[in-house]
Amino acid sequence: MRRVQALVVASMAATAIACATPLEASGGKTLVLSLQDINCQSCGDRVATVIRKQAGVSSVSFDKKAVEVTVQYDPKEVQRDKLVAAAQQTGFRVVVGRGKGRYEKDTRFDPKLDVKWISHRGEDVQLEKHLAAGKVTVFDFYAKWCGPCRKVDREMARLLTHHQDLALRKINMVDWDTPVTKHYLKDVPKLPYVIVYGRRGTRVATIAGLKLDALRKAIAEGRRQ
Repeated sequence: MRRVQALVVASMAATAIACATPLEASGGKTLVLSLQDINCQSCGDRVATVIRKQAGVSSVSFDKKAVEVTVQYDPKEVQRDKLVAAAQQTGFRVVVGRGKGRYEKDTRFDPKLDVKWISHRGEDVQLEKHLAAGKVTVFDFYAKWCGPCRKVDREMARLLTHHQDLALRKINMVDWDTPVTKHYLKDVPKLPYVIVYGRRGTRVATIAGLKLDALRKAIAEGRRQ
């Protein structure tokens, strides 16, 4: 019986060693930093860049879905507290540990405005089914990690307040591998991405990138239909 127990313990130890990263197996450490209330993927990349410059760091990666920075480092060359301090110097809120990362909350639109989410988790949709009759309809492909998308939100909130013949339909594309993304964004290089339809239901413009002037012009053109 003791021999069996010994074999089990030995097997578990061997498995633990096999699952460890090369750095951990040689005495290295892993640090996970959750970022809270950031509003862009580049925010996480910025934290990763700062940490990457620290001595003793072998690898750094930012997971935009989990909103976490994972650091592999040698504790003989750099202490964990120094890495945490370096991350905090970026000005972002940093919490040690997994599962605590989050993005800034989505822009809140006045309930009186004609704004609807038509895709919440990247599911595919037919845009024409969601046109607002007699209004210029803007379809906005959005992701929480897209900082410029939030600027589009703020501009749309302003325009919607001043124009009753304007509607916004929000599409949470989540990431580049979801059904709605594959349908509409397969040839689109970057976000923000909006499609504007005129009051008669015909497509006026598609705009990739943060181009607020082009958005305003497209809405004005759609209003003239």
